[in-house]
Amino acid sequence: MQDQETLERYFSWDPRDNEDFRPMIIGTGSIGGKGRSLLYAARRLWSSGNELLASVRIPPSMFIGTDVFLQVMESIGGQDRVKSLIGDDGTAVEAAFLSTRLPDYVIPPLRDFLSRVEDPVVVRSSSVLEDSIKHSFAGKYRSTFLMNRGSLEERVRRVEEEILRIYARTYFPTAVSYRKKHQLGDDLMGIIVMRMSGRWRGRYYYPTTGGVGYSRNVRRWTTRIRMEDGILRFVFGLGTMSTKRGYARTFSLTNPALRPEGSNPYKIMKHAQEKFQAIDGTTEELVTLDVKTLWRELLRWHPNLGTFAQLYTVDGDTGYFSSVDYSTEIPNAYSKICFTFEDFPKKCRRFFDRMRALLPLLEQSMGVPADIEYAYEPTEDQLELLQSRPLWIGGVAVGSAKIPDLTGRKVILMADRMVTDGVLEDIPYLVYVDYRIYSSDPDFHSVARGIGYINQSMGDQRYVLVAPGRVGSSNPELGVPVQYNELTQCACIVELGIPKSGHMPELSYGTHFFSDLETDNVMYLPVYDGETGNLFDQDWFDSAPFVQGPHMAIRIYRGSFSVYSDGTENRGVVVANRVNPPCED
Repeated sequence: MQDQETLERYFSWDPRDNEDFRPMIIGTGSIGGKGRSLLYAARRLWSSGNELLASVRIPPSMFIGTDVFLQVMESIGGQDRVKSLIGDDGTAVEAAFLSTRLPDYVIPPLRDFLSRVEDPVVVRSSSVLEDSIKHSFAGKYRSTFLMNRGSLEERVRRVEEEILRIYARTYFPTAVSYRKKHQLGDDLMGIIVMRMSGRWRGRYYYPTTGGVGYSRNVRRWTTRIRMEDGILRFVFGLGTMSTKRGYARTFSLTNPALRPEGSNPYKIMKHAQEKFQAIDGTTEELVTLDVKTLWRELLRWHPNLGTFAQLYTVDGDTGYFSSVDYSTEIPNAYSKICFTFEDFPKKCRRFFDRMRALLPLLEQSMGVPADIEYAYEPTEDQLELLQSRPLWIGGVAVGSAKIPDLTGRKVILMADRMVTDGVLEDIPYLVYVDYRIYSSDPDFHSVARGIGYINQSMGDQRYVLVAPGRVGSSNPELGVPVQYNELTQCACIVELGIPKSGHMPELSYGTHFFSDLETDNVMYLPVYDGETGNLFDQDWFDSAPFVQGPHMAIRIYRGSFSVYSDGTENRGVVVANRVNPPCED
């Protein structure tokens, strides 16, 4: 999978050697993983000789080297002083960084940049350790937007404060524990200040679409798709929602018509995006908006809204989709408008042509699979590249795992999609969240904290987690809102799709949650109850002896469990080898 010689050339490339990029860089030292990788990708695309790729833009940006971070650290009292301030929430560390200022030589180029960029800006972390194949640090540091309003000096000061807050995040508990867990040592922080992709549409600022893309699709939902075909996951509005475990549209690049959720209109509607994120110019906040209430207003700014959204209408026991325009009427309370992107592949063919060329080129150029973030304006066919980095796809060689003969063994769970190669033998615990109790008890966060408590109590023991819907979702109605740092001992996550309770797994490849799964080699299986090729043995879960967890919805089974998954055949199973009585030691 990796081309070592190409990979070494990629990591040795210095953007200061490029005369176009040199003026964008302030200070010395590294500009960090996000910064260097983005400029490397831009260089490769612009010199490709392919008009589709040469037209890809990066937003106006400036990059700040790690020497600035080191000088700020020294002004506080050095690394030892900063480490002595590390506490439970990082408050003291942040206060220390905010008490100082950036070096004088940083301010004039920052002022010059902001004098030319008056739209909202994003200030992003770009640490040295983020420049690695395996560890993306997704969600571990800080990236945030600023409205970029007021006098020029006020805007400069706000960006300066945000840079100092990002520096402080280097020593926040989340980042420190992540580096400690992976034995990575200390980090150095670079910074990207970037114009936010999008434009003003009335009071709201957002791009039409944003998302993530991968040159390899290692979690295929059908064997009709090849791993090397690549995959996109994107949303209407700011791409922030594409990195969370919410609703987004997923496309295979070689067959955009094949949906992970299938072709049933009801299932498409249940998996479709209904809310999108934008910057509200009135409140100056990031807001989440509902297309079901704003769709007529959106038509003012997106006359082609039907390219992205459709009306789902209930008709007896079935439903169907129709286009959205000014003449649309919503017939009843059970019908609604949602983003299905049904016409997007047909109306935006150049977008897919570009992505089919872009992702393989970046993989070839880096010597390792590619991972990108982007924003896209269909009307102008304008693609902005926001991030590009190596994609870690796990430590098990593709095709190396086969499911053994299971004759005479008790299979309690079976999946037929979105699995990768992997084997786990003799895992001593299985933790199960009963969907019936979870659905009826609104105290969702107590369930999440209960799992965290069990995880902490495990010591060095591993367990399989079986839970309804999307584990780690920020919306508890979609799944248990457990934090990833509450799953450190989890060896495998099984997400149960229970149609009658509304809990359904979703191919969230590309989210911060899945990035952590890949980095830690945590296996994953989605099981769709009642569907062919899937098995959820409810009788076993109800009859096998268990210990009640800290919440009534949580059960703990102790014994021996094995997990086998074959990515080539797209099949995975969980086997109960032995279950101990609760009183057994």
